[in-house]
Amino acid sequence: MKKLLLSLLVLFFITSVALSQEDPKKALSKAGKALTAYNINPTDNDAKLTEAKEMINEAIKSNEIASQSKAWQTKGDIYLAFADKDMAMMSVDKEGTYVPQYIDAPYIAAESLEKALSLAEKKYETKDALKGLNDSARKLNQIGNFQIGKEDYAGAYKTLRKVLDLNKLLVSNGEEAVIAEADMTNHKFVMAFCAKESGETKAAKGLFKELYDAGTNEPTVYAAYFNLLNAEKDPNAIKVLNEGRAKFPENTELLFALINKLIMDQNSDELTVVLEKAIEAEPNNPSVRSALGNVYMNLFTEEYGKNGDSKMAKEYFDKSMDYFQQAVEIDPKQFDAIYSIGSLYFNKAVEIIKVANELPLTKAKEFDAMTNEANGLMEKALPFFQKAESINANDTNTLIALSEIYARMNDFEKSGVFKKRLQNVKDGITNEKSYFNQ
Repeated sequence: MKKLLLSLLVLFFITSVALSQEDPKKALSKAGKALTAYNINPTDNDAKLTEAKEMINEAIKSNEIASQSKAWQTKGDIYLAFADKDMAMMSVDKEGTYVPQYIDAPYIAAESLEKALSLAEKKYETKDALKGLNDSARKLNQIGNFQIGKEDYAGAYKTLRKVLDLNKLLVSNGEEAVIAEADMTNHKFVMAFCAKESGETKAAKGLFKELYDAGTNEPTVYAAYFNLLNAEKDPNAIKVLNEGRAKFPENTELLFALINKLIMDQNSDELTVVLEKAIEAEPNNPSVRSALGNVYMNLFTEEYGKNGDSKMAKEYFDKSMDYFQQAVEIDPKQFDAIYSIGSLYFNKAVEIIKVANELPLTKAKEFDAMTNEANGLMEKALPFFQKAESINANDTNTLIALSEIYARMNDFEKSGVFKKRLQNVKDGITNEKSYFNQ
């Protein structure tokens, strides 16, 4: 067995040396011949395509060969042949389950052919390179669509960016565009979306700006461009949003962009009005009702802190509870609303405790009454936090609330359980199961 392994290793070494010692000119010639053999009979000569790839990659290690348009044209044609394999399978894949085996091939082909074009000295070299670039662009477009379908937005952005670059290159060389003028806006919009989703913020902002400056009729452009500007606290953000809302007054995406800004600005008065409009626009959206519930909860907390259990505080509390309950009626597993009902009771209890702790010692009865009221509110909050934990076992605020409530109820064992689960989250350890779903 050792002799056999030694023989195989020696054979591998000899083969590797032979390949590394291949004359670059001969390697280029062999690459072309192997590609021709493959093209004549792809079924029986599949191995020839792999041989062609190995030979061309060996050949262009030579500076002399790498300075020839022919070498890069050959490499581009070889990788286009690999791409053709995927294109053929994708064209007959009715279920959409086929995964391209050579997904980078069109991109490598495009870069090789760009190099071939830059080195071309003869008309036929220029013509061949442009033809290959046209083919590369069309294949890249198909791969880009596949990547979007798989939510590989980073890959899709890179792919579609190359298509756009190739389109410019082809047009500048007198060739027909691969992106029709009528499709250019959509191509840039899809690119911008992919860039945004993959964290390419600068590229996304630049593309959305191009579309915005061109007077787009797509409301998503205004919303997305506004969100990017607003995240950077750019003063032009509100101008973009206002223009979008003026142009598309019924668009909910722009409405929600405004809601997010008002939340960031803590503009409760205007936010309340806008959220009520949002409910009218999307009556079955529990998140909007939950958001409005949170506005009233913040108003309650602020009012109670200033004026105690005033008429206004009670009104804010009731409105907040009503909107949270509406959200839960629409979606019984709406985490934000369920957690927020618990928070509403919990926050009121905390405010009462604050007031109670400021009472003088002579008001022991009032202190006891307020403490009992706070404890009762904590007990009301508990089942909602339990339900929230059963939905999301790793939400830190829920775990903090459960730990504090159980401690206040003198159930220190359970309080310790949730302190430990909270520490897990802080340490980057996921609680695999909900405590209340075990």
